[in-house]
Amino acid sequence: MAKSLNILYVAAEAYPFAKETGVADVAAGLTIAMREYAHDIRAIIPKYGCIAERKHKIFNINRTAEVNLKMPSGKDEIFTVKSAAIANTRHRVQVYVAGNHKYFESRKGIYNDPIKWVEYNDNLERFVFFSRTVVETCELLGWYPDIIHCNDWHTALIPAYIRYYYPNKFKKTKSILTIHNASNQGVFPLKMYDILGLPEDAKDSFIHKKQLNILKGGMLYANKVTTVSETYKEQISKDKNLTNGLNTLINLNYDKIIGINNGVDINYWDPRNDTFINKKLDGNVTEFKQINKIELCKKYKLMYDENVPLLSVISRLDEQKGIDILINAIPEIMKNDVQLIILGQGNKEMKEKLTKLRSMYPKQIALIFAFDDNIAHLIEAGADMYIMPSRQEACGLNFLYSLGYGTIPIAHLTGGIKDNAVPIAKNKITDASNCFGIKTLTENNLITAVKNALELYTNKEIWTKLVNNVISKDYSWLTQAPKYDALYRKVLKGND
Repeated sequence: MAKSLNILYVAAEAYPFAKETGVADVAAGLTIAMREYAHDIRAIIPKYGCIAERKHKIFNINRTAEVNLKMPSGKDEIFTVKSAAIANTRHRVQVYVAGNHKYFESRKGIYNDPIKWVEYNDNLERFVFFSRTVVETCELLGWYPDIIHCNDWHTALIPAYIRYYYPNKFKKTKSILTIHNASNQGVFPLKMYDILGLPEDAKDSFIHKKQLNILKGGMLYANKVTTVSETYKEQISKDKNLTNGLNTLINLNYDKIIGINNGVDINYWDPRNDTFINKKLDGNVTEFKQINKIELCKKYKLMYDENVPLLSVISRLDEQKGIDILINAIPEIMKNDVQLIILGQGNKEMKEKLTKLRSMYPKQIALIFAFDDNIAHLIEAGADMYIMPSRQEACGLNFLYSLGYGTIPIAHLTGGIKDNAVPIAKNKITDASNCFGIKTLTENNLITAVKNALELYTNKEIWTKLVNNVISKDYSWLTQAPKYDALYRKVLKGND
Protein backbone atom coordinates (compact mmCIF):
# COMPACT_ATOMS: atom_id res chain seq x y z
CA MET A 1 0.00 0.00 0.00
CA ALA A 2 1.27 3.48 -0.90
CA LYS A 3 2.54 5.65 1.92
CA SER A 4 -0.04 8.04 3.38
CA LEU A 5 0.75 11.76 3.24
CA ASN A 6 0.32 14.73 5.56
CA ILE A 7 -1.68 17.41 3.74
CA LEU A 8 -2.90 20.82 4.86
CA TYR A 9 -5.77 22.20 2.76
CA VAL A 10 -6.04 25.99 3.09
CA ALA A 11 -9.11 27.91 1.92
CA ALA A 12 -10.94 31.12 2.67
CA GLU A 13 -14.20 29.18 3.04
CA ALA A 14 -15.40 25.63 3.62
CA TYR A 15 -18.84 24.08 3.85
CA PRO A 16 -20.66 23.82 6.23
CA PHE A 17 -18.84 26.54 8.22
CA ALA A 18 -18.86 29.42 5.73
CA LYS A 19 -19.79 29.51 2.06
CA GLU A 20 -19.98 32.15 -0.63
CA THR A 21 -18.49 30.38 -3.66
CA GLY A 22 -17.76 26.88 -4.93
CA VAL A 23 -14.43 26.96 -3.08
CA ALA A 24 -16.37 26.02 0.07
CA ASP A 25 -17.85 22.92 -1.56
CA VAL A 26 -14.49 21.80 -2.92
CA ALA A 27 -12.81 22.29 0.45
CA ALA A 28 -15.30 19.93 2.06
CA GLY A 29 -15.69 17.41 -0.75
CA LEU A 30 -12.08 16.96 -1.78
CA THR A 31 -10.69 16.69 1.74
CA ILE A 32 -13.20 13.99 2.69
CA ALA A 33 -12.52 12.16 -0.59
CA MET A 34 -8.77 12.16 0.12
CA ARG A 35 -9.37 10.35 3.40
CA GLU A 36 -10.20 7.30 1.25
CA TYR A 37 -6.43 7.13 0.66
CA ALA A 38 -5.68 7.22 4.39
CA HIS A 39 -3.94 10.59 4.09
CA ASP A 40 -3.76 12.76 7.19
CA ILE A 41 -5.46 15.68 5.47
CA ARG A 42 -6.53 18.64 7.57
CA ALA A 43 -8.12 21.94 6.57
CA ILE A 44 -7.80 25.47 7.91
CA ILE A 45 -10.14 28.44 7.34
CA PRO A 46 -10.73 31.83 8.99
CA LYS A 47 -13.30 32.03 11.77
CA TYR A 48 -15.78 34.59 10.48
CA GLY A 49 -18.51 36.11 12.63
CA CYS A 50 -21.08 33.92 10.86
CA ILE A 51 -19.49 30.73 12.23
CA ALA A 52 -21.21 29.59 15.42
CA GLU A 53 -19.00 27.59 17.78
CA ARG A 54 -21.77 25.57 19.38
CA LYS A 55 -23.46 24.69 16.08
CA HIS A 56 -20.24 23.51 14.49
CA LYS A 57 -18.79 21.91 17.63
CA ILE A 58 -15.65 24.04 17.69
CA PHE A 59 -13.22 23.30 20.51
CA ASN A 60 -10.14 24.98 21.98
CA ILE A 61 -6.56 23.88 21.32
CA ASN A 62 -4.27 24.82 24.19
CA ARG A 63 -1.16 25.33 22.08
CA THR A 64 -2.87 27.77 19.71
CA ALA A 65 -4.82 29.94 22.13
CA GLU A 66 -4.25 33.72 21.98
CA VAL A 67 -1.03 33.79 19.99
CA ASN A 68 0.73 37.09 19.30
CA LEU A 69 1.63 37.63 15.67
CA LYS A 70 3.84 40.58 14.80
CA MET A 71 2.62 42.28 11.65
CA PRO A 72 4.85 44.18 9.18
CA SER A 73 3.49 47.41 10.67
CA GLY A 74 5.20 46.46 13.92
CA LYS A 75 1.89 45.98 15.72
CA ASP A 76 0.96 42.69 17.36
CA GLU A 77 -2.30 41.00 16.42
CA ILE A 78 -3.72 38.12 18.44
CA PHE A 79 -5.07 34.98 16.80
CA THR A 80 -6.61 31.86 18.26
CA VAL A 81 -6.91 28.59 16.36
CA LYS A 82 -9.62 26.15 17.40
CA SER A 83 -10.59 22.71 16.15
CA ALA A 84 -13.68 21.35 14.43
CA ALA A 85 -14.38 18.67 11.84
CA ILE A 86 -15.94 17.82 8.52
CA ALA A 87 -17.28 14.28 8.68
CA ASN A 88 -19.37 11.66 6.94
CA THR A 89 -20.27 8.10 7.90
CA ARG A 90 -16.84 6.85 6.82
CA HIS A 91 -14.33 9.59 7.49
CA ARG A 92 -13.49 12.67 9.53
CA VAL A 93 -11.32 15.63 8.53
CA GLN A 94 -9.94 17.91 11.23
CA VAL A 95 -10.60 21.58 10.50
CA TYR A 96 -8.59 24.34 12.15
CA VAL A 97 -10.56 27.58 12.53
CA ALA A 98 -8.34 30.65 12.86
CA GLY A 99 -9.97 33.53 14.72
CA ASN A 100 -9.17 37.20 15.14
CA HIS A 101 -11.72 39.79 16.22
CA LYS A 102 -10.49 42.68 14.08
CA TYR A 103 -10.23 40.89 10.76
CA PHE A 104 -12.75 38.07 10.96
CA GLU A 105 -14.92 37.49 14.02
CA SER A 106 -16.33 41.01 14.04
CA ARG A 107 -17.70 40.52 10.51
CA LYS A 108 -20.47 38.32 9.16
CA GLY A 109 -19.21 38.37 5.57
CA ILE A 110 -16.40 36.39 3.97
CA TYR A 111 -15.18 38.77 1.28
CA ASN A 112 -18.02 41.29 1.23
CA ASP A 113 -20.13 43.32 3.62
CA PRO A 114 -23.35 41.25 3.51
CA ILE A 115 -25.60 44.31 3.76
CA LYS A 116 -23.96 46.72 1.29
CA TRP A 117 -22.45 43.90 -0.79
CA VAL A 118 -19.14 45.63 -1.34
CA GLU A 119 -15.73 44.10 -0.73
CA TYR A 120 -14.12 44.86 2.60
CA ASN A 121 -11.54 47.57 1.96
CA ASP A 122 -8.91 45.77 4.05
CA ASN A 123 -9.14 42.37 2.34
CA LEU A 124 -5.43 42.38 1.62
CA GLU A 125 -4.59 42.84 5.31
CA ARG A 126 -7.21 40.24 6.29
CA PHE A 127 -5.86 37.48 4.09
CA VAL A 128 -2.22 38.37 4.71
CA PHE A 129 -3.01 37.90 8.38
CA PHE A 130 -4.82 34.61 7.78
CA SER A 131 -1.98 33.27 5.62
CA ARG A 132 0.52 34.16 8.32
CA THR A 133 -1.59 32.36 10.94
CA VAL A 134 -1.57 29.23 8.76
CA VAL A 135 2.22 29.12 8.77
CA GLU A 136 2.43 29.95 12.48
CA THR A 137 -0.14 27.27 13.34
CA CYS A 138 2.05 24.61 11.72
CA GLU A 139 4.99 25.92 13.73
CA LEU A 140 3.00 25.90 17.00
CA LEU A 141 1.75 22.36 16.40
CA GLY A 142 5.13 21.14 15.24
CA TRP A 143 3.38 19.76 12.16
CA TYR A 144 5.05 20.44 8.81
CA PRO A 145 2.91 18.82 6.12
CA ASP A 146 4.18 17.06 3.04
CA ILE A 147 1.77 19.16 0.97
CA ILE A 148 0.14 22.55 1.59
CA HIS A 149 -2.73 22.97 -0.85
CA CYS A 150 -3.79 26.62 -1.26
CA ASN A 151 -6.80 28.07 -3.07
CA ASP A 152 -7.18 31.33 -5.00
CA TRP A 153 -5.39 34.57 -4.18
CA HIS A 154 -6.64 34.66 -0.60
CA THR A 155 -4.14 31.95 0.37
CA ALA A 156 -1.63 32.35 -2.47
CA LEU A 157 0.98 34.02 -0.24
CA ILE A 158 1.60 30.84 1.74
CA PRO A 159 4.06 29.24 -0.74
CA ALA A 160 6.26 32.34 -0.37
CA TYR A 161 5.79 32.53 3.41
CA ILE A 162 6.96 28.97 4.06
CA ARG A 163 10.04 29.65 1.95
CA TYR A 164 10.98 32.89 3.69
CA TYR A 165 9.81 32.46 7.29
CA TYR A 166 10.70 28.83 8.10
CA PRO A 167 12.79 27.52 5.18
CA ASN A 168 14.42 24.73 7.18
CA LYS A 169 11.29 23.45 8.87
CA PHE A 170 9.29 23.46 5.63
CA LYS A 171 12.17 22.34 3.42
CA LYS A 172 10.41 19.08 2.53
CA THR A 173 6.97 20.69 2.16
CA LYS A 174 5.60 21.15 -1.35
CA SER A 175 2.93 23.70 -2.20
CA ILE A 176 0.03 23.57 -4.65
CA LEU A 177 -2.15 26.50 -5.65
CA THR A 178 -5.58 25.88 -7.18
CA ILE A 179 -7.13 28.64 -9.29
CA HIS A 180 -10.91 28.67 -9.00
CA ASN A 181 -11.34 32.17 -10.44
CA ALA A 182 -8.54 33.58 -12.59
CA SER A 183 -10.27 36.95 -12.81
CA ASN A 184 -10.06 37.54 -9.07
CA GLN A 185 -6.32 38.01 -8.61
CA GLY A 186 -5.89 40.07 -5.46
CA VAL A 187 -4.85 43.26 -7.25
CA PHE A 188 -3.85 46.21 -5.06
CA PRO A 189 -1.73 49.36 -5.32
CA LEU A 190 1.97 48.54 -5.44
CA LYS A 191 2.62 50.79 -2.43
CA MET A 192 0.88 48.14 -0.31
CA TYR A 193 3.67 45.59 -0.88
CA ASP A 194 5.11 46.18 2.59
CA ILE A 195 1.88 44.80 4.09
CA LEU A 196 2.87 41.35 2.80
CA GLY A 197 5.89 41.13 5.11
CA LEU A 198 8.08 39.67 2.38
CA PRO A 199 11.66 40.76 1.53
CA GLU A 200 12.45 43.17 -1.29
CA ASP A 201 13.88 40.40 -3.48
CA ALA A 202 10.43 38.77 -3.67
CA LYS A 203 8.73 41.93 -4.89
CA ASP A 204 9.08 41.41 -8.65
CA SER A 205 7.17 38.13 -8.42
CA PHE A 206 4.13 40.01 -7.14
CA ILE A 207 4.13 42.86 -9.67
CA HIS A 208 1.89 42.82 -12.74
CA LYS A 209 0.99 45.90 -14.77
CA LYS A 210 2.65 48.09 -12.12
CA GLN A 211 0.30 46.78 -9.46
CA LEU A 212 0.52 44.27 -6.64
CA ASN A 213 -0.86 40.94 -7.87
CA ILE A 214 -1.10 38.19 -5.26
CA LEU A 215 -2.23 35.44 -7.63
CA LYS A 216 0.78 36.00 -9.88
CA GLY A 217 3.19 35.61 -6.97
CA GLY A 218 1.38 32.53 -5.74
CA MET A 219 1.68 30.89 -9.15
CA LEU A 220 5.41 31.56 -9.25
CA TYR A 221 6.17 30.34 -5.72
CA ALA A 222 3.92 27.26 -5.72
CA ASN A 223 5.46 23.97 -6.82
CA LYS A 224 2.37 23.16 -8.85
CA VAL A 225 -0.71 25.06 -10.03
CA THR A 226 -4.06 23.48 -10.77
CA THR A 227 -7.30 24.66 -12.30
CA VAL A 228 -10.69 23.14 -11.54
CA SER A 229 -11.22 21.84 -15.06
CA GLU A 230 -9.10 20.94 -18.05
CA THR A 231 -10.89 23.37 -20.36
CA TYR A 232 -10.43 26.23 -17.90
CA LYS A 233 -6.67 25.70 -18.05
CA GLU A 234 -6.81 26.08 -21.82
CA GLN A 235 -9.08 29.10 -21.57
CA ILE A 236 -6.91 31.05 -19.15
CA SER A 237 -3.79 30.30 -21.18
CA LYS A 238 -5.34 32.09 -24.18
CA ASP A 239 -7.71 34.75 -22.87
CA LYS A 240 -5.90 37.94 -21.88
CA ASN A 241 -9.14 39.69 -20.92
CA LEU A 242 -10.23 36.90 -18.59
CA THR A 243 -6.80 36.84 -16.94
CA ASN A 244 -5.92 40.55 -16.94
CA GLY A 245 -2.96 39.66 -19.13
CA LEU A 246 -1.65 36.87 -16.89
CA ASN A 247 -2.21 34.41 -19.74
CA THR A 248 1.36 35.20 -20.85
CA LEU A 249 2.71 33.99 -17.51
CA ILE A 250 0.37 31.00 -17.61
CA ASN A 251 1.75 30.01 -21.01
CA LEU A 252 5.34 30.36 -19.79
CA ASN A 253 4.47 27.99 -16.92
CA TYR A 254 2.08 25.80 -18.91
CA ASP A 255 3.71 22.50 -17.93
CA LYS A 256 3.50 23.49 -14.28
CA ILE A 257 -0.30 23.74 -14.50
CA ILE A 258 -2.72 20.83 -14.50
CA GLY A 259 -6.48 20.86 -14.97
CA ILE A 260 -8.50 18.51 -12.75
CA ASN A 261 -12.28 18.66 -12.84
CA ASN A 262 -14.17 19.13 -9.61
CA GLY A 263 -16.47 16.45 -8.34
CA VAL A 264 -19.69 16.46 -6.35
CA ASP A 265 -19.59 15.91 -2.61
CA ILE A 266 -22.21 13.18 -2.25
CA ASN A 267 -22.23 13.63 1.50
CA TYR A 268 -24.26 16.79 0.88
CA TRP A 269 -25.42 16.54 -2.72
CA ASP A 270 -27.03 13.13 -3.05
CA PRO A 271 -30.79 13.08 -3.78
CA ARG A 272 -30.98 9.60 -2.27
CA ASN A 273 -29.88 10.83 1.18
CA ASP A 274 -30.56 14.58 1.10
CA THR A 275 -31.99 15.83 4.41
CA PHE A 276 -32.89 19.27 2.97
CA ILE A 277 -35.57 18.05 0.57
CA ASN A 278 -39.08 16.71 1.08
CA LYS A 279 -38.82 13.57 -1.00
CA LYS A 280 -35.62 11.58 -1.38
CA LEU A 281 -34.91 9.69 -4.58
CA ASP A 282 -35.79 6.03 -4.06
CA GLY A 283 -36.02 4.82 -7.64
CA ASN A 284 -39.06 6.69 -8.96
CA VAL A 285 -37.57 9.82 -10.54
CA THR A 286 -40.92 11.25 -11.62
CA GLU A 287 -42.34 11.06 -8.09
CA PHE A 288 -39.11 12.49 -6.65
CA LYS A 289 -39.26 15.54 -8.91
CA GLN A 290 -43.01 16.05 -8.55
CA ILE A 291 -43.21 16.02 -4.75
CA ASN A 292 -40.25 18.38 -4.38
CA LYS A 293 -41.65 20.68 -7.05
CA ILE A 294 -44.98 20.86 -5.22
CA GLU A 295 -43.18 21.80 -2.00
CA LEU A 296 -40.96 24.36 -3.74
CA CYS A 297 -43.94 26.07 -5.39
CA LYS A 298 -45.89 26.08 -2.15
CA LYS A 299 -42.97 27.52 -0.18
CA TYR A 300 -42.43 30.42 -2.59
CA LYS A 301 -46.08 31.07 -3.56
CA LEU A 302 -45.99 29.79 -7.11
CA MET A 303 -49.01 27.89 -8.44
CA TYR A 304 -48.02 24.26 -9.00
CA ASP A 305 -48.92 22.76 -12.36
CA GLU A 306 -47.19 19.61 -13.56
CA ASN A 307 -47.41 20.90 -17.16
CA VAL A 308 -45.82 24.28 -16.36
CA PRO A 309 -42.01 24.00 -16.32
CA LEU A 310 -40.19 25.57 -13.38
CA LEU A 311 -36.90 27.23 -14.34
CA SER A 312 -34.29 27.96 -11.70
CA VAL A 313 -31.14 30.01 -11.09
CA ILE A 314 -28.78 29.69 -8.11
CA SER A 315 -26.01 32.19 -8.56
CA ARG A 316 -23.97 35.11 -7.40
CA LEU A 317 -25.63 38.13 -8.98
CA ASP A 318 -23.00 39.73 -11.18
CA GLU A 319 -21.91 40.09 -14.80
CA GLN A 320 -19.41 37.22 -14.61
CA LYS A 321 -22.40 34.94 -14.04
CA GLY A 322 -24.30 36.51 -16.96
CA ILE A 323 -27.15 37.70 -14.78
CA ASP A 324 -27.43 40.90 -16.83
CA ILE A 325 -28.09 38.76 -19.93
CA LEU A 326 -30.72 36.80 -18.03
CA ILE A 327 -32.43 39.98 -16.79
CA ASN A 328 -32.74 41.27 -20.35
CA ALA A 329 -34.13 37.92 -21.53
CA ILE A 330 -36.71 37.44 -18.78
CA PRO A 331 -39.56 39.48 -20.37
CA GLU A 332 -39.41 37.34 -23.52
CA ILE A 333 -39.11 34.12 -21.51
CA MET A 334 -42.14 35.12 -19.42
CA LYS A 335 -44.31 35.18 -22.57
CA ASN A 336 -44.30 31.41 -22.28
CA ASP A 337 -46.29 29.36 -19.79
CA VAL A 338 -43.35 29.08 -17.40
CA GLN A 339 -42.21 29.88 -13.86
CA LEU A 340 -38.81 31.05 -12.61
CA ILE A 341 -37.20 30.91 -9.17
CA ILE A 342 -33.92 32.72 -8.45
CA LEU A 343 -31.72 32.27 -5.39
CA GLY A 344 -28.72 34.55 -5.12
CA GLN A 345 -26.96 37.51 -3.60
CA GLY A 346 -24.81 40.24 -5.09
CA ASN A 347 -25.05 43.35 -7.25
CA LYS A 348 -27.51 45.90 -5.85
CA GLU A 349 -28.64 47.17 -9.25
CA MET A 350 -29.35 43.64 -10.47
CA LYS A 351 -31.40 42.92 -7.37
CA GLU A 352 -33.46 46.05 -8.05
CA LYS A 353 -34.06 45.03 -11.66
CA LEU A 354 -35.07 41.52 -10.65
CA THR A 355 -37.42 42.91 -8.01
CA LYS A 356 -39.06 45.08 -10.67
CA LEU A 357 -39.46 42.06 -12.95
CA ARG A 358 -41.09 40.11 -10.14
CA SER A 359 -43.60 42.91 -9.68
CA MET A 360 -44.39 42.65 -13.40
CA TYR A 361 -44.77 38.85 -13.26
CA PRO A 362 -45.78 38.06 -9.65
CA LYS A 363 -47.40 34.71 -10.54
CA GLN A 364 -44.37 33.53 -12.50
CA ILE A 365 -41.28 34.72 -10.61
CA ALA A 366 -40.01 34.01 -7.09
CA LEU A 367 -36.87 35.67 -5.68
CA ILE A 368 -34.72 34.80 -2.69
CA PHE A 369 -31.83 37.22 -2.17
CA ALA A 370 -29.53 35.12 0.00
CA PHE A 371 -26.88 32.43 0.05
CA ASP A 372 -28.81 29.52 1.53
CA ASP A 373 -27.69 25.97 0.88
CA ASN A 374 -30.84 24.46 2.36
CA ILE A 375 -32.99 26.29 -0.18
CA ALA A 376 -30.50 25.48 -2.95
CA HIS A 377 -31.03 21.76 -2.37
CA LEU A 378 -34.81 22.09 -2.58
CA ILE A 379 -34.53 24.16 -5.77
CA GLU A 380 -32.29 21.56 -7.42
CA ALA A 381 -34.70 18.81 -6.41
CA GLY A 382 -37.91 20.62 -7.38
CA ALA A 383 -37.04 22.63 -10.49
CA ASP A 384 -37.29 21.20 -13.98
CA MET A 385 -34.48 23.22 -15.57
CA TYR A 386 -31.47 25.20 -14.42
CA ILE A 387 -30.35 28.34 -16.29
CA MET A 388 -26.59 28.98 -16.26
CA PRO A 389 -25.71 31.95 -18.51
CA SER A 390 -22.22 32.48 -17.08
CA ARG A 391 -19.67 34.39 -19.10
CA GLN A 392 -17.06 32.23 -17.41
CA GLU A 393 -17.14 29.14 -15.22
CA ALA A 394 -13.94 27.54 -14.01
CA CYS A 395 -15.83 24.34 -13.26
CA GLY A 396 -19.56 24.94 -12.88
CA LEU A 397 -20.45 22.87 -9.83
CA ASN A 398 -24.12 23.80 -10.06
CA PHE A 399 -24.16 22.24 -13.53
CA LEU A 400 -23.15 18.96 -11.87
CA TYR A 401 -25.56 19.40 -8.95
CA SER A 402 -28.39 19.93 -11.40
CA LEU A 403 -27.56 16.77 -13.32
CA GLY A 404 -27.42 14.78 -10.09
CA TYR A 405 -30.92 15.99 -9.16
CA GLY A 406 -32.46 15.57 -12.62
CA THR A 407 -32.72 19.30 -13.28
CA ILE A 408 -31.72 19.86 -16.90
CA PRO A 409 -29.19 22.69 -17.42
CA ILE A 410 -29.56 25.42 -20.00
CA ALA A 411 -25.96 26.58 -20.03
CA HIS A 412 -23.41 28.68 -21.83
CA LEU A 413 -20.72 26.25 -22.96
CA THR A 414 -17.71 27.88 -21.36
CA GLY A 415 -14.84 26.79 -19.11
CA GLY A 416 -15.39 23.67 -17.08
CA ILE A 417 -19.01 23.33 -18.24
CA LYS A 418 -17.64 22.20 -21.60
CA ASP A 419 -15.86 19.30 -19.90
CA ASN A 420 -19.15 17.86 -18.68
CA ALA A 421 -21.72 19.07 -21.20
CA VAL A 422 -23.25 16.88 -23.91
CA PRO A 423 -25.70 19.28 -25.55
CA ILE A 424 -28.98 18.15 -27.04
CA ALA A 425 -28.92 18.66 -30.79
CA LYS A 426 -32.15 19.56 -32.60
CA ASN A 427 -34.19 18.31 -29.64
CA LYS A 428 -32.99 14.75 -30.21
CA ILE A 429 -31.50 13.06 -27.15
CA THR A 430 -29.01 10.26 -26.80
CA ASP A 431 -28.12 8.32 -23.65
CA ALA A 432 -25.30 10.83 -23.09
CA SER A 433 -27.34 14.04 -23.68
CA ASN A 434 -27.50 16.21 -20.57
CA CYS A 435 -28.13 19.89 -21.36
CA PHE A 436 -29.27 22.61 -23.72
CA GLY A 437 -26.10 24.37 -24.78
CA ILE A 438 -25.46 28.00 -25.72
CA LYS A 439 -22.34 28.30 -27.88
CA THR A 440 -22.26 32.10 -28.00
CA LEU A 441 -23.77 33.93 -25.04
CA THR A 442 -26.29 36.51 -26.20
CA GLU A 443 -29.76 37.46 -25.03
CA ASN A 444 -31.34 35.93 -28.16
CA ASN A 445 -29.35 32.71 -27.91
CA LEU A 446 -30.37 32.31 -24.27
CA ILE A 447 -34.03 32.82 -25.19
CA THR A 448 -33.72 30.28 -28.02
CA ALA A 449 -32.15 27.68 -25.73
CA VAL A 450 -34.93 28.16 -23.16
CA LYS A 451 -37.60 27.80 -25.86
CA ASN A 452 -35.95 24.60 -27.10
CA ALA A 453 -36.04 23.23 -23.57
CA LEU A 454 -39.68 24.23 -23.12
CA GLU A 455 -40.58 22.52 -26.39
CA LEU A 456 -38.93 19.26 -25.37
CA TYR A 457 -40.60 19.46 -21.96
CA THR A 458 -44.02 19.07 -23.62
CA ASN A 459 -43.00 15.56 -24.70
CA LYS A 460 -43.24 13.86 -21.32
CA GLU A 461 -41.88 10.53 -22.54
CA ILE A 462 -38.67 11.99 -23.96
CA TRP A 463 -38.25 14.41 -21.05
CA THR A 464 -38.60 11.61 -18.50
CA LYS A 465 -36.02 9.58 -20.38
CA LEU A 466 -33.64 12.56 -20.36
CA VAL A 467 -34.08 13.11 -16.62
CA ASN A 468 -33.55 9.41 -15.89
CA ASN A 469 -30.39 9.42 -18.01
CA VAL A 470 -28.71 12.37 -16.29
CA ILE A 471 -29.65 11.37 -12.76
CA SER A 472 -28.12 7.91 -13.18
CA LYS A 473 -24.56 9.14 -13.85
CA ASP A 474 -21.74 9.43 -11.28
CA TYR A 475 -20.46 12.99 -10.82
CA SER A 476 -18.87 12.42 -7.41
CA TRP A 477 -15.40 13.20 -6.08
CA LEU A 478 -14.69 9.47 -6.20
CA THR A 479 -14.12 9.87 -9.95
CA GLN A 480 -11.69 12.78 -9.51
CA ALA A 481 -9.90 12.15 -6.20
CA PRO A 482 -7.45 9.61 -7.71
CA LYS A 483 -6.06 12.43 -9.87
CA TYR A 484 -5.29 14.52 -6.77
CA ASP A 485 -3.74 11.53 -5.02
CA ALA A 486 -1.46 11.04 -8.03
CA LEU A 487 -0.67 14.76 -8.17
CA TYR A 488 0.28 14.96 -4.49
CA ARG A 489 2.63 12.01 -4.82
CA LYS A 490 4.19 13.31 -8.03
CA VAL A 491 4.85 16.77 -6.58
CA LEU A 492 6.31 15.30 -3.40
CA LYS A 493 8.77 13.23 -5.44
CA GLY A 494 9.88 16.38 -7.21
CA ASN A 495 8.37 15.34 -10.53
CA ASP A 496 6.60 18.65 -10.91
